[in-house]
Amino acid sequence: MSMTPGVAWIIGGGSGIGAAVARLLAERGWTVAISGRRVDKLQAVASGHAGIVPYPLDVTDSAAIGAAVSAVTAAHGRIDLFIFGAAAWQPMEAGNYALDEFETVLNTNYLGVIRMANPVIAQMERLGGGHFAVIASVAGYFGLPRSAAYSSTKAGLINLLETMRAELAHRKVVVRMIAPGFVKSELTDKNDFPMPFLMETDDAARRIVDGLTQSDRFEIAFPKRMVWLMKTMRWLPYPVFFWLTEKMVPKDS
Repeated sequence: MSMTPGVAWIIGGGSGIGAAVARLLAERGWTVAISGRRVDKLQAVASGHAGIVPYPLDVTDSAAIGAAVSAVTAAHGRIDLFIFGAAAWQPMEAGNYALDEFETVLNTNYLGVIRMANPVIAQMERLGGGHFAVIASVAGYFGLPRSAAYSSTKAGLINLLETMRAELAHRKVVVRMIAPGFVKSELTDKNDFPMPFLMETDDAARRIVDGLTQSDRFEIAFPKRMVWLMKTMRWLPYPVFFWLTEKMVPKDS
Protein backbone atom coordinates (compact mmCIF):
# COMPACT_ATOMS: atom_id res chain seq x y z
CA MET A 1 0.00 0.00 0.00
CA SER A 2 1.28 3.45 -0.94
CA MET A 3 -0.19 6.83 -0.01
CA THR A 4 -0.50 9.42 -2.76
CA PRO A 5 0.38 13.02 -1.84
CA GLY A 6 -2.45 14.92 -0.21
CA VAL A 7 -2.85 17.20 2.80
CA ALA A 8 -0.72 16.60 5.90
CA TRP A 9 -0.92 18.43 9.22
CA ILE A 10 2.06 18.26 11.55
CA ILE A 11 1.85 19.34 15.16
CA GLY A 12 5.33 20.30 16.31
CA GLY A 13 6.33 21.23 12.78
CA GLY A 14 8.41 24.25 13.75
CA SER A 15 11.58 22.41 14.70
CA GLY A 16 13.34 19.09 14.97
CA ILE A 17 11.79 15.97 13.49
CA GLY A 18 8.49 17.72 12.73
CA ALA A 19 10.17 20.40 10.64
CA ALA A 20 12.27 17.85 8.76
CA VAL A 21 9.20 15.71 8.04
CA ALA A 22 7.30 18.78 6.81
CA ARG A 23 10.06 19.72 4.36
CA LEU A 24 10.38 16.18 3.04
CA LEU A 25 6.63 15.75 2.55
CA ALA A 26 6.48 19.11 0.72
CA GLU A 27 9.35 18.00 -1.53
CA ARG A 28 7.33 14.88 -2.35
CA GLY A 29 4.29 16.86 -3.44
CA TRP A 30 2.24 17.15 -0.25
CA THR A 31 0.48 20.25 1.00
CA VAL A 32 1.67 20.55 4.58
CA ALA A 33 0.08 22.52 7.43
CA ILE A 34 2.45 22.96 10.37
CA SER A 35 1.57 23.98 13.91
CA GLY A 36 3.39 24.88 17.09
CA ARG A 37 3.59 27.66 19.65
CA ARG A 38 6.57 29.56 18.19
CA VAL A 39 5.42 31.60 15.21
CA ASP A 40 8.96 32.55 14.15
CA LYS A 41 9.98 28.89 13.96
CA LEU A 42 6.93 27.99 11.88
CA GLN A 43 7.57 30.84 9.48
CA ALA A 44 11.21 29.83 9.11
CA VAL A 45 10.19 26.27 8.13
CA ALA A 46 7.56 27.54 5.69
CA SER A 47 9.95 30.04 4.09
CA GLY A 48 10.93 28.89 0.62
CA HIS A 49 8.39 26.06 0.57
CA ALA A 50 5.17 27.04 -1.20
CA GLY A 51 3.51 23.84 -0.01
CA ILE A 52 4.04 24.50 3.71
CA VAL A 53 1.54 26.70 5.56
CA PRO A 54 1.92 27.70 9.24
CA TYR A 55 -0.96 27.56 11.73
CA PRO A 56 0.21 28.65 15.21
CA LEU A 57 -1.26 26.46 17.95
CA ASP A 58 -0.75 25.60 21.60
CA VAL A 59 -1.90 21.99 22.15
CA THR A 60 -2.76 22.75 25.78
CA ASP A 61 -5.51 25.16 24.60
CA SER A 62 -8.68 23.19 23.79
CA ALA A 63 -10.55 26.15 22.31
CA ALA A 64 -7.65 26.99 20.01
CA ILE A 65 -7.49 23.39 18.82
CA GLY A 66 -11.08 23.45 17.60
CA ALA A 67 -10.44 26.67 15.72
CA ALA A 68 -7.23 25.30 14.19
CA VAL A 69 -8.91 22.10 12.96
CA SER A 70 -11.61 24.21 11.31
CA ALA A 71 -9.03 26.55 9.76
CA VAL A 72 -6.92 23.76 8.28
CA THR A 73 -9.88 21.89 6.80
CA ALA A 74 -11.47 25.10 5.48
CA ALA A 75 -8.24 26.11 3.75
CA HIS A 76 -7.21 22.73 2.37
CA GLY A 77 -10.44 20.75 2.19
CA ARG A 78 -9.31 17.71 4.16
CA ILE A 79 -6.65 16.14 6.42
CA ASP A 80 -5.25 12.99 4.84
CA LEU A 81 -2.35 12.58 7.24
CA PHE A 82 -2.18 13.95 10.77
CA ILE A 83 1.13 13.73 12.67
CA PHE A 84 1.35 14.74 16.33
CA GLY A 85 4.97 15.46 17.14
CA ALA A 86 4.79 18.12 19.85
CA ALA A 87 6.80 17.08 22.88
CA ALA A 88 7.92 18.40 26.24
CA TRP A 89 11.07 16.97 27.80
CA GLN A 90 13.21 18.02 30.70
CA PRO A 91 15.88 15.85 32.34
CA MET A 92 14.87 15.17 35.95
CA GLU A 93 16.80 14.03 38.97
CA ALA A 94 16.26 10.40 39.85
CA GLY A 95 13.54 10.14 42.49
CA ASN A 96 12.02 13.54 41.66
CA TYR A 97 8.28 13.33 40.98
CA ALA A 98 7.42 17.03 41.26
CA LEU A 99 3.82 17.60 40.20
CA ASP A 100 4.47 20.78 38.25
CA GLU A 101 7.15 19.14 36.11
CA PHE A 102 4.96 16.11 35.45
CA GLU A 103 1.99 18.33 34.57
CA THR A 104 4.01 20.23 31.96
CA VAL A 105 5.08 17.03 30.22
CA LEU A 106 1.68 15.34 30.56
CA ASN A 107 -0.22 18.37 29.23
CA THR A 108 1.76 18.41 26.00
CA ASN A 109 2.83 14.84 25.30
CA TYR A 110 -0.30 12.93 26.29
CA LEU A 111 -3.22 15.28 26.85
CA GLY A 112 -2.24 17.22 23.73
CA VAL A 113 -3.06 14.10 21.70
CA ILE A 114 -6.31 13.58 23.61
CA ARG A 115 -7.41 17.18 23.01
CA MET A 116 -6.83 16.84 19.28
CA ALA A 117 -8.12 13.31 18.76
CA ASN A 118 -11.89 13.82 18.53
CA PRO A 119 -11.85 17.00 16.38
CA VAL A 120 -9.30 15.58 13.91
CA ILE A 121 -10.88 12.12 13.74
CA ALA A 122 -14.33 13.67 13.19
CA GLN A 123 -13.02 15.60 10.17
CA MET A 124 -11.29 12.52 8.76
CA GLU A 125 -14.38 10.38 9.17
CA ARG A 126 -16.59 13.05 7.59
CA LEU A 127 -14.31 13.17 4.55
CA GLY A 128 -13.86 9.43 4.09
CA GLY A 129 -10.93 8.55 6.36
CA GLY A 130 -7.29 9.35 6.93
CA HIS A 131 -4.13 8.47 8.83
CA PHE A 132 -3.71 9.53 12.47
CA ALA A 133 -0.06 9.27 13.51
CA VAL A 134 1.64 10.12 16.79
CA ILE A 135 5.36 10.32 17.53
CA ALA A 136 5.91 8.35 20.73
CA SER A 137 9.41 7.07 21.57
CA VAL A 138 11.38 3.93 22.24
CA ALA A 139 11.56 5.44 25.76
CA GLY A 140 7.94 4.30 26.09
CA TYR A 141 8.87 0.62 25.88
CA PHE A 142 9.91 0.48 29.55
CA GLY A 143 10.32 2.65 32.64
CA LEU A 144 13.53 4.58 32.01
CA PRO A 145 15.38 5.99 35.05
CA ARG A 146 15.72 9.81 35.12
CA SER A 147 12.90 10.00 32.57
CA ALA A 148 9.85 9.22 34.67
CA ALA A 149 7.59 11.94 33.27
CA TYR A 150 8.66 11.65 29.64
CA SER A 151 8.83 7.86 29.32
CA SER A 152 5.56 7.34 31.17
CA THR A 153 3.71 9.68 28.81
CA LYS A 154 5.23 7.90 25.82
CA ALA A 155 4.25 4.52 27.28
CA GLY A 156 0.74 5.86 27.75
CA LEU A 157 0.66 7.00 24.14
CA ILE A 158 1.71 3.59 22.85
CA ASN A 159 -1.06 1.95 24.89
CA LEU A 160 -3.59 4.55 23.75
CA LEU A 161 -2.67 4.19 20.08
CA GLU A 162 -2.96 0.39 20.26
CA THR A 163 -6.51 0.87 21.50
CA MET A 164 -7.31 3.50 18.87
CA ARG A 165 -5.96 1.34 16.04
CA ALA A 166 -8.52 -1.36 16.80
CA GLU A 167 -11.40 0.99 17.63
CA LEU A 168 -11.08 3.22 14.56
CA ALA A 169 -10.29 0.66 11.86
CA HIS A 170 -13.93 0.30 10.80
CA ARG A 171 -14.20 4.09 10.55
CA LYS A 172 -11.41 4.19 7.92
CA VAL A 173 -9.03 6.03 10.25
CA VAL A 174 -5.65 4.29 10.24
CA VAL A 175 -3.79 4.88 13.51
CA ARG A 176 0.02 4.85 13.39
CA MET A 177 2.64 4.82 16.15
CA ILE A 178 6.12 6.24 15.52
CA ALA A 179 8.87 5.33 18.00
CA PRO A 180 12.24 6.93 17.25
CA GLY A 181 15.39 6.44 19.27
CA PHE A 182 17.70 9.36 20.02
CA VAL A 183 17.52 12.01 17.28
CA LYS A 184 19.50 15.26 17.18
CA SER A 185 17.12 18.08 18.17
CA GLU A 186 16.51 20.88 20.64
CA LEU A 187 15.12 18.30 23.06
CA THR A 188 18.09 15.93 22.96
CA ASP A 189 20.50 18.88 23.20
CA LYS A 190 19.38 19.10 26.85
CA ASN A 191 20.62 15.60 27.63
CA ASP A 192 23.69 15.20 29.83
CA PHE A 193 24.02 11.43 29.35
CA PRO A 194 25.26 9.15 26.54
CA MET A 195 22.76 8.69 23.69
CA PRO A 196 23.45 5.40 21.87
CA PHE A 197 22.72 5.20 18.13
CA LEU A 198 22.11 8.99 17.93
CA MET A 199 20.59 9.78 14.53
CA GLU A 200 20.61 12.81 12.26
CA THR A 201 17.24 14.57 12.03
CA ASP A 202 16.94 14.19 8.25
CA ASP A 203 17.59 10.45 8.49
CA ALA A 204 14.81 10.09 11.07
CA ALA A 205 12.44 12.18 8.92
CA ARG A 206 13.08 9.98 5.89
CA ARG A 207 12.33 6.82 7.87
CA ILE A 208 9.11 8.34 9.19
CA VAL A 209 7.89 9.59 5.81
CA ASP A 210 8.76 6.34 4.05
CA GLY A 211 7.09 4.33 6.81
CA LEU A 212 3.92 6.41 6.72
CA THR A 213 3.53 6.69 2.95
CA GLN A 214 4.79 3.31 1.76
CA SER A 215 2.85 1.07 4.15
CA ASP A 216 -0.05 1.16 6.59
CA ARG A 217 1.75 -0.73 9.39
CA PHE A 218 1.06 0.37 12.94
CA GLU A 219 4.60 0.62 14.35
CA ILE A 220 7.35 2.68 12.72
CA ALA A 221 10.28 2.22 15.12
CA PHE A 222 13.98 2.87 14.57
CA PRO A 223 16.92 2.42 14.67
CA LYS A 224 16.42 -1.33 14.81
CA ARG A 225 19.33 -1.98 17.18
CA MET A 226 17.86 0.46 19.69
CA VAL A 227 14.36 -0.98 19.28
CA TRP A 228 15.57 -4.56 19.83
CA LEU A 229 17.53 -3.48 22.90
CA MET A 230 14.58 -1.69 24.47
CA LYS A 231 12.09 -4.44 23.69
CA THR A 232 14.45 -7.10 25.01
CA MET A 233 14.66 -5.18 28.28
CA ARG A 234 10.86 -5.22 28.50
CA TRP A 235 10.73 -9.00 28.07
CA LEU A 236 13.21 -9.73 30.87
CA PRO A 237 11.98 -11.20 34.19
CA TYR A 238 11.51 -8.40 36.72
CA PRO A 239 14.45 -9.40 38.98
CA VAL A 240 16.82 -9.13 36.00
CA PHE A 241 15.06 -6.04 34.65
CA PHE A 242 15.38 -4.12 37.92
CA TRP A 243 18.97 -5.28 38.42
CA LEU A 244 19.83 -3.65 35.07
CA THR A 245 17.73 -0.50 35.41
CA GLU A 246 19.03 0.20 38.90
CA LYS A 247 22.50 0.41 37.36
CA MET A 248 21.21 3.31 35.21
CA VAL A 249 20.49 5.40 38.31
CA PRO A 250 23.35 7.78 39.17
CA LYS A 251 25.19 6.64 42.30
CA ASP A 252 24.65 10.01 44.03
CA SER A 253 20.84 9.81 43.65
